[in-house]
Amino acid sequence: MNTQNASSVIRNVNFYYAKLDKPVSPFGTEIYDMQVRFPKERIEEMSVYGKVRQVEDGNFAINITRKAKNAKGQATPVRVVDANKNPITDLIGNGSSGNIIVYQYNWAVSGRTGRKTVLIAVQVTNMIKYVPQTEVDFDILPNDMPKYSKEQVGIDSSDF
Repeated sequence: MNTQNASSVIRNVNFYYAKLDKPVSPFGTEIYDMQVRFPKERIEEMSVYGKVRQVEDGNFAINITRKAKNAKGQATPVRVVDANKNPITDLIGNGSSGNIIVYQYNWAVSGRTGRKTVLIAVQVTNMIKYVPQTEVDFDILPNDMPKYSKEQVGIDSSDF
């Protein structure tokens, strides 16, 4: 295991599910989180940063996180910039690409050891803006669509 703390720039990766505007807490601790995708040829390179898994589009991915607050309780946001290092406030959409800076350190707790990778900064070189859906609804169907009775669909009044 590498014994030195180190910062690295990881270049030319794709960003998915970027939660960098506000922290999320899927396991009780508030974090910033982003999935980083890359082709098969980069598995060995990327495996030092996290657990590599194959994703639905045939590429491979790791998730990189950062705690939202340090041990003193101070906010620790991820710096997000464009290709010219200007701050970005738009939400990053799936398929955006660029570079990231990470910091790695070794940890040891209760006899277990490992190496942690922390997301420090994101440089977006190809931005696809995330536009949240404001409403989910049904499509308007044409009048000639087949009509089904409650009996045909298997619904009875106890379902309501």
